[in-house]
Parts: sequence; structure tokens; C-alpha cells
Amino acid sequence: MLVAGGSGFDSRSCNCATSQKNMAEWTKEKIKQLIAEDKLYRFYKSREWKELKEKVLKEFHNECLWCREKGIISKAEEVHHIQYVKKYPELALCEYYDYRGQRYRNLVPLCHDCHDRAHERMKYKKKKQVNEERW
Repeated sequence: MLVAGGSGFDSRSCNCATSQKNMAEWTKEKIKQLIAEDKLYRFYKSREWKELKEKVLKEFHNECLWCREKGIISKAEEVHHIQYVKKYPELALCEYYDYRGQRYRNLVPLCHDCHDRAHERMKYKKKKQVNEERW
């Protein structure tokens, strides 16, 4: 089960062994600083992120999870954070997170198209609804 977004006061915790080892370098404060400086790309270029990304892709045989759920096979090129790094920097290197006593997957492999859809980029931006009466 995947949970997206969520309110800011709900606590989410990460108990991944991989995360505990890697978060020594990538603290919540360091990631917040990169966000403030608009340099989050440095995190995504880090050795720790690249290794974790490859692990997730390999675990899913380089297949897009969302396409697979629709019966389509497509190559996953990106790994999506269900709990966005900008909102939950402490979960940046967590494959899973715990929320209200349940464990959820935080990192999922997606193709470029599905990743754009996840972030409502490009042609997937939500369109503003226009009332039928415009006057």
C-alpha cells in the first residue's frame, strides 16, 4: 500500500538499516539546507542516492511499477519518493517508512512518463476547472 502526501503533523519514521548508515552523511538539516539553497540536485548526484536507486530498480527488475499495475511493461528509469524529499527530508534515503503502525514503501521505480504524472509535470498538470457560466 502506498500513501502519498499526508499532513505535516503526522509522524513518519524510517527504520531501514541502509538509511541509518547513509543518513550519517545526509542529515535532515543538510538536506533542508540544500532545499533552501535550491541545490537539492547535489543529493541526487550523491553516491548514497545512486546506490539506493540502483538497488530499488534492480529489486523491481527495472520495470515501472505503475505501468506494471496496468498490465504494461516499460523500463523504469527513475525512482520516485512517495513521501517527497522537500516535505520529509528525513526519509530521503528510506526505502520504507512507518506510519500509524504500518510499514509503507517510500521508493518506487517509475518510467519517465509516470514520474512526470506523479509530479503533475508537463502534460499531466491538473487543469483548472472552468464553470460553464463564464459571465
